[in-house]
Amino acid sequence: MAYEYGFSTYRTGLYRSRGGIVFGVCRGLAEYFDLSVFWFRAIVLGAFILTGFFPTVLVYVLAALLMKREPGYSY
Repeated sequence: MAYEYGFSTYRTGLYRSRGGIVFGVCRGLAEYFDLSVFWFRAIVLGAFILTGFFPTVLVYVLAALLMKREPGYSY
């Protein structure tokens, strides 16, 4: 997630997003690299179709287990 203060932007780290569909991995990567989540989901879907079920799901689940969850916000 990026925070803006004036004209500078800095990143707090790579996290799984709390607003993602399945574990929030694609949305977390998209936010970290400041790209559209559509492209990350399209890449994962393409890899799923081209490589088959096992390798893509294994890498996705490993990423979900290794990435920290996005910190919660206290109001």
